[in-house]
Amino acid sequence: MKNKTVYGWLAALLVQSIFVGWSGAFAIDPAVTDGHLFWGRNRAASTNKGHLKTEQPDPSNQSLSFFQEQNLVSPILLKREELQAGNPLATYSAMLDLEPQYLKSRSFEDFYRQTRFNFEEFMGLPLAGVQAMSLPSLRLGKPSVETPIPKSYVAENALTVVAREARKTRLVIWGEEHHLPQTRSLYEALLRLLWKQGYRYLAAETFDDSVMSTDFRYPEFRSGYYTLDPVFAAAVRTARSLGYKLIAYETKERGPVGDDSFRDRTQAENIKARIFDPDPQAKVFIIAGRLHASETPPRGGWTPMASVLKKLTGINPFTLYAPTMSQRQTPEEEDPYYRFATSHGLVKEPTIFVDNVNGQFLGFEEYCDAYVFWPRIVVREGRPDWMVKAMGRKPVRIPRQLLRGPGLRLVQVFSEGEPASSIPIDQVLIDEQGDRKALMLPKGRFWLRTIDRNSRVIAKATTQRR
Repeated sequence: MKNKTVYGWLAALLVQSIFVGWSGAFAIDPAVTDGHLFWGRNRAASTNKGHLKTEQPDPSNQSLSFFQEQNLVSPILLKREELQAGNPLATYSAMLDLEPQYLKSRSFEDFYRQTRFNFEEFMGLPLAGVQAMSLPSLRLGKPSVETPIPKSYVAENALTVVAREARKTRLVIWGEEHHLPQTRSLYEALLRLLWKQGYRYLAAETFDDSVMSTDFRYPEFRSGYYTLDPVFAAAVRTARSLGYKLIAYETKERGPVGDDSFRDRTQAENIKARIFDPDPQAKVFIIAGRLHASETPPRGGWTPMASVLKKLTGINPFTLYAPTMSQRQTPEEEDPYYRFATSHGLVKEPTIFVDNVNGQFLGFEEYCDAYVFWPRIVVREGRPDWMVKAMGRKPVRIPRQLLRGPGLRLVQVFSEGEPASSIPIDQVLIDEQGDRKALMLPKGRFWLRTIDRNSRVIAKATTQRR
């Protein structure tokens, strides 16, 4: 790691901050320190994905003093009460107010940028995640060169492949990209098809222990950091409606200094203890961050969660890696295979490439079985087209009464009967040009509201999509 990136790296380790124990003392979860390891294929055509972000011990699992600088606190702590009550715009606006100070901070600059993008992703800005992937801590090291996919590989619908492979195992592990909601867009469909095959457990890295409570009814602002994304929250609702048992497996312990595998090892042990010990024949769908889904340890000693779980259970999982084969701001930032596949019209839907000679997948070497290739994003009415194509949502015009008010506002859609502290079905930022945007709704009955940064409710409405 180059010295000039050390502070940005430390901040990046914090950026995925999961809100642990919202109802009690606030602590930064190790999950936040997304020391997810990135490393890349070693083929010559690959662009520098071969950098390794190693796990950093959580600097403060009890306090934020290490990251306090120049009277700044972690941006995710700003307007905390308003956020918990259902207003991410309050936290986001407070971040923007302090942006000049954060950007001058050696400790906070990258952390701030990533957190800001996270909130923009959660509030419906269609390309915020794509922009985030251009940050120095996340982007490729050098421009890529388009590289043909070997001719023996054919494109198959990703859901079809998962359905086929899930029958051969009892463990499907998905590595998502935390900054790209598109990589979550198949969760609802995956849950439905896996349920038909006897899968009964959904375990997710982001889940707070509260999701395992018998009182859990809907995702809220205490359920987990990435469930703040309405796309992830939709998957939680689907899982619950189908009858899945929700399993949190993140650890809140820091582990001994120098033990870079403590977090992943403990995660795997938690999954085994909470699922496979009481139900040895369980079938499980796991959502992990990035290469925590790697079923093979890389060189250097770090043992990802999936590799530990594979050893503990003796189950050979089907592992999928969603981050790499996705859109970036420029083609030069994209994977060489992704550039080729999309430029040749091979990715019209979420796709997995399968070798028609031996049945092997185009995957992440020995680490993850299959890459998931994502179509390029088309933005219509201010929203990404994958919400329609992959999630079955329908664009609905924002009711005119919800467009009233000056400045930045947030239009939120809630399921009928759920409170404002639940994660919205959809939400979108609007300003004076807000009437050009659409809401993306599933079937159902909903109540809507527009709020400002001060949590003032400007207007309410109801709607239904049949």
